[in-house]
Amino acid sequence: MSKCHCVILSAILLLAGCSTVHNPFWRIKADYSNLPETALRAVAADIEQAVAEGNREPDIPDRDGVIVNRPEIRQAIRARAARRGILSEFLDTGHAYEKRNGLVYLLPSKEYRKSTKRRQRDRNALLIMNENNDRWTLYEGIVKASNLPPRALSAVQEIFYQARIERLSPGHKYENLEGEIVEKGAE
Repeated sequence: MSKCHCVILSAILLLAGCSTVHNPFWRIKADYSNLPETALRAVAADIEQAVAEGNREPDIPDRDGVIVNRPEIRQAIRARAARRGILSEFLDTGHAYEKRNGLVYLLPSKEYRKSTKRRQRDRNALLIMNENNDRWTLYEGIVKASNLPPRALSAVQEIFYQARIERLSPGHKYENLEGEIVEKGAE
């Protein structure tokens, strides 16, 4: 078999194998049906408050079908609370922002590259990657533990995003509903 055929066959197998993998660049509209929204909002508020305070062992009860007392969820909260100071300092620089999908993103710019060295950028990327991994663990863990339909994942992300935006410090950036990156005001 020629090298070209091997490459084509590999690409076909790769694409066929990836058909079940969640694509992070494609966002499903939030589905709030069959979702205990009030309970989930209360849980999200409690979790984000605990993270903002750096509380590594919060007592957050399960509510109305929203299950959070699982080892992987508690560990994600613990890790997020432990890194909240470092993440907050990085958000203070203006080189990162909260995106509507419930994750934190880096704003790569000339100013960022000029103000940091390669090692610092690597550490920042690792910080964001670890934070987002813990957020995914939290979101997917709640959906799975609570037996919510898979389409509820977008709604869970959106609810946590809203709870997090309420607790952002003035000057921190976030993506608004129009998709623009804006700064939190002093309010």
